[in-house]
Amino acid sequence: MGGLLHRKLRGGSPMAKKKTLKSYQSKVTKAKTAYNKARTTYTTNNKKLGDLKSRRSKAKTIAEKNSLDGKIKQATKSTKKAKGKVTKTKGAYNKAKSNLAAFKKSQAAERRKDALNKKKKIIVKMQKDKPGYWKAKRPFVIPKYPRSVNSYVYIDNTTESETVTTDLTTNSIAPGQYVNHYTQTSPVQHQIDGKLGGSLISEIKGLKEQFDSLKRWSTNGTEIELHHGQRQSNHSVLTSVAANFDAPRDNAVPVSVAIQDVKWAKSEISKKSKKKTTTNKGANTGKKTATKGTRKDTKPKAGKYLTIKKGDTYWGYHVSFGTSIAKLRSWNGFPDKALPIGKKIRVK
Repeated sequence: MGGLLHRKLRGGSPMAKKKTLKSYQSKVTKAKTAYNKARTTYTTNNKKLGDLKSRRSKAKTIAEKNSLDGKIKQATKSTKKAKGKVTKTKGAYNKAKSNLAAFKKSQAAERRKDALNKKKKIIVKMQKDKPGYWKAKRPFVIPKYPRSVNSYVYIDNTTESETVTTDLTTNSIAPGQYVNHYTQTSPVQHQIDGKLGGSLISEIKGLKEQFDSLKRWSTNGTEIELHHGQRQSNHSVLTSVAANFDAPRDNAVPVSVAIQDVKWAKSEISKKSKKKTTTNKGANTGKKTATKGTRKDTKPKAGKYLTIKKGDTYWGYHVSFGTSIAKLRSWNGFPDKALPIGKKIRVK
């Protein structure tokens, strides 16, 4: 009994191997290769079957027809089998891609959870290391995803400012529009001037290391958070970091940092099938061909529609209905200076 138990313990199943991003990516690559190979085999077999059927239709003798019938039967069987292989490998490929996406999602969730736990430990350390700074709510910078409990920098600020700039167009883009019709607002800029250190335990060596952390985060474009101070930011990057070492002190390093808010864009681009189109390469008549924006032979979407009359413009519709010119262009796709008379146009 004891010997049997001992053998079971020794021969037990090994610990399951931890799956990594590389392993999931490898499975996707292998599944894709198998799928492409199956498609190639199916295409080859299907072409061969078509050729045999074509020869069969042109055969004149019974012997030749019987011979081709046997080959067609075999080719049909091979093609059917290859098609089944395509279906099977395609399913495996899609499953591998789905597993990879799910793993990436779980990894992102784990990363956020790990970052949150590290931030809790960092806050405890900050309160212990510099309780005066914490109580006075001095600004501090911390990476969005810190790697250690030392990933923070306090700034004993003397000045703190915030700037927002908006650029205007200086020339009219189209007739009938305001000169300053289009604007573009830049991200919020934070400027903090002050010093690192300020306490008796802050030696110059450690302060230089803190400054090096700021430089590294700026150089790498690390996403950071700005807390305390007068203004805060949960998504930003360091765009400028400067220090003055002209008159070094034992417990302070003058610094100036610039921080810019950021927003991460989400792609909404969807792949569309490419359709082959034939174009007339003859002489240019000067007439514009119908584009997608003409909505020719398409069902109108819900909204208010009018029939275009002579003299109508996007600007006129904008004034009458309050719809932005950009939205009118997006809905209809007609060129600004040549609205097609008699066509339907969405205005609201």
